[in-house]
Amino acid sequence: MQNRQRWLNKPIASAKLRNWLIERGSLTLRLKTQFKNFSVKPQRQLRAKCLIEDAQALYMSTRVKVLIREVTLNSQGNALVYAHSVIPFKSLIGAWRGLGLLGNRSLGNALFANPLVTRTSLTFKKLAAHHTLYQQAAKFQTNPPQFLWARRSVFILKSINIPQGAKILVTEVFLPFLLKSNHEEINRKN
Repeated sequence: MQNRQRWLNKPIASAKLRNWLIERGSLTLRLKTQFKNFSVKPQRQLRAKCLIEDAQALYMSTRVKVLIREVTLNSQGNALVYAHSVIPFKSLIGAWRGLGLLGNRSLGNALFANPLVTRTSLTFKKLAAHHTLYQQAAKFQTNPPQFLWARRSVFILKSINIPQGAKILVTEVFLPFLLKSNHEEINRKN
């Protein structure tokens, strides 16, 4: 299957990753329940301009500076998922004021715990080696595959200060160890 240029509404031909990709609940919570020694490891956090496709997903200019947070979600020291979050600075208000200070705490916990937060539909993309997110995620692989599946959605916090709501774009890139490790965990339980 060739690389897709746009984000898709369904993860076409995603095989064994499909159930992980379409998970609508907290990915962090699911990983915690299925893997031993789950941890969130911060990789980098910086002020930067958005990638073009991130800016498009947030309906904003690429010139606007945002907070970018990159972490890996790990089990026993192995990266399962690479997460890339884009937070416009105007979204760091109210309940989200401290999101820039999460460290090794899960962003998912903060998002799913708040009843004022809604989530847009998930979109999916098969990332090839030339894609920036592939390149970032591949750093956590000794032998990166030809492509990696990713999903993304926008979380919106209803706020009287921002009529359209505060927004955060969360992209999760699924790494091969997720399937290998998940298979081993299932075999151990049986």
